[in-house]
Amino acid sequence: MCVSTGHRLTFARRSLPATIALAALAGPLAIGMQTAPPLSFEAASITPLKSGQGPFHFTVLPNRLDVKNLSLGFLIREAYDLAAYQLSGPDGSLNHRFDIAATSGKPVSKADMRAMLQSLLIERFHLATHWETQTEAAYRLVTLPGGAKMKPVDAGYALPNSPLRDGGSIQIGGPMSMRQLSERLAGFAGRPVVDATSLEGYFSIQLTFAAEDYDPSQGSGSAAPLLPKAVEQQLGLKLAPAKEPVRILVVDHVDATPLLN
Repeated sequence: MCVSTGHRLTFARRSLPATIALAALAGPLAIGMQTAPPLSFEAASITPLKSGQGPFHFTVLPNRLDVKNLSLGFLIREAYDLAAYQLSGPDGSLNHRFDIAATSGKPVSKADMRAMLQSLLIERFHLATHWETQTEAAYRLVTLPGGAKMKPVDAGYALPNSPLRDGGSIQIGGPMSMRQLSERLAGFAGRPVVDATSLEGYFSIQLTFAAEDYDPSQGSGSAAPLLPKAVEQQLGLKLAPAKEPVRILVVDHVDATPLLN
C-alpha cells in the first residue's frame, strides 16, 4: 500500500512472474533517464591576446568554431545566447581577448555548438554563474501596423557588421536577425531593446540615424532623423517604451588566464 497526503492509493497484487518482468524493465528505463553528459569539443586551442587591436570575427561552421580577437564577455554572451545587457560580471576579466579554434569532430547544430562553448568556458576558464531577474526600463522592438519594410534574406552573419559613422550619422547595415538588430539598437538607445516583433529569420537592414552628439552648426547639409524616427521610417518598426523583466546572467567567477590545454 502507498499512502499520500489526503489520499490512499491501493495497488492490485501482481503475480510473481509479472513482478519479475517489471523489475527487469526498470533497469533499462532508469539508465535511459540518467542525465546525458555535457556536450564538449573534440579538440580546442585557446590563445590569449595582449591587445584588442586588429581584425576580429566569430565564425560558426557545422563542425568548427573559429574565434579571432574577441573578448571573454562576448564569448559568454554567445555561449548562452544573450544580449549585451543580459550579462553582469567583472569588466577586468570579461574584457580579456582570445583566439579560439575548436572542432566538434562531426557536424552539429548551432544549439549544440553553443552548449560546447559553454562546456569550454566552464572547463578551461572555470566559469561559474547564476541567474537573476531584474525589472528595468527598456524598449520593446515591435512591428508597425503597416508591416515591416525590411526584405527577408536566406542567411545572416554570426557576427553582423559593426555600426559605421559618417559625419553626423550612424549607419547599421547587413543581414541580421531581429535579436541581433535589437542588440545593436540597445547600444544607441541608452537602455535594453527587447525583440517583440515575432519576426523569424534574417533581414536586410539599412538604417541611418543621427548621432547623439551631432552638432548641426559644425556640419553641412541636413542630419539624419533621430533613432526612434529612423527605425519607424526606414524599417517599419517601433521602439516602444516599456518596463521589462530582464533575465541577467551574473558571473560569480571566471579566470582571465584559462587552461590552454
